[in-house]
Amino acid sequence: MPPPDDFGLSPVATLAHVAELAPAPMHRPFWSRWRDDVGACLPRLGPAEPEDPSDPTATHQLESLGGVRVGCALELPPTGTLACAGLITTHGYEANEPLEEAARRLKGLAARGVAVLVLRVRGFPGSQLDTGDWTGDPASLGWITQGFPVVLNRPADANAWSLPLAVADVACAARALRDWLESRANSPHTKAQECSAIPIFLHGESFGGGLAVMAAAQTPADFVRFERVVLGVPTFGDWAWRLADPARMAFGSGKHLISMLRALEPSASDTLALCDTALHASKVRVPTLCKLALRDEVVPAPCAAAVYNALGADPGRKWRVLVPEGHTEPSLACARRHALFERCMADFLDPAHDPLTVMTKWESVLIEGGRAPTSEDTSSTGA
Repeated sequence: MPPPDDFGLSPVATLAHVAELAPAPMHRPFWSRWRDDVGACLPRLGPAEPEDPSDPTATHQLESLGGVRVGCALELPPTGTLACAGLITTHGYEANEPLEEAARRLKGLAARGVAVLVLRVRGFPGSQLDTGDWTGDPASLGWITQGFPVVLNRPADANAWSLPLAVADVACAARALRDWLESRANSPHTKAQECSAIPIFLHGESFGGGLAVMAAAQTPADFVRFERVVLGVPTFGDWAWRLADPARMAFGSGKHLISMLRALEPSASDTLALCDTALHASKVRVPTLCKLALRDEVVPAPCAAAVYNALGADPGRKWRVLVPEGHTEPSLACARRHALFERCMADFLDPAHDPLTVMTKWESVLIEGGRAPTSEDTSSTGA
């Protein structure tokens, strides 16, 4: 299988790519309205009742913006272990894995004291009770185009397009998980003093990484605050670069959007820019771990790099793990790098350790290598 397109860029040029961005004319009022609407929500985490037949493996459910019920699966630390942190994790654009399987893959993180909430945003399997199936809607070009023309015609309306609505689902899930964990910690049957505060972490890959960037950037701090963020090849970055050559959007959610944009007026690009993650990333100022690919066609590698480069976290509080290729059938060496990122993520999200200390340990393998650092590696760096 040939490698993904490098778009004529060297690895150095790919990683150095920076988006030349200016906020869309309606950016500030659009997201101000979004924050007001989300801040007025009172999401509560409860059992998945009634069951959503699109994914009956959902264990829990919450009510998000607009009263839409979204499904999720909750993976808790072992019995007798108090959760010292919560993690919201989302999914890719295909979302073809049952919720219970996605939750099962994160048991190792739960064993470290992290309550993991695996979320399905509205319209995807597990969250279709109120929306129906947005992924296969014959009246649209896919999930990403749901409501887009409405926002195009009424730019201040943050409650129509599927993309900012999904970001609201992430924010509401985080608030619901935080409140649920705090209520358990304050129960007379638990030892709340074991954890003084319950931080909430955020993780997303590809499509989910794009949602995570916008949620971390726009969620009001008094609604819920994210303390650590993990992004895997985050999408929705630098739309201007993609639109300059439509062939760059030949796959994934971008393919659906470019098909729609061809039939719409020029101002559609301004509407799309409302959700440019390279612009939102400047407001993400917490410790952030990011996986970047040197070659990727589904999430163009330069665009993912532009998101990382725009992150507002101090240089010493953001880290990138490089993989040769993303969104492709990986070689053995490439698969090892992806697996290495998973191990690094587990250490980064361990609430028992400070992320800066953890990432000092991992510094030697962020660029290349197929073996996780050992205690001997750590001692040799002076960490």
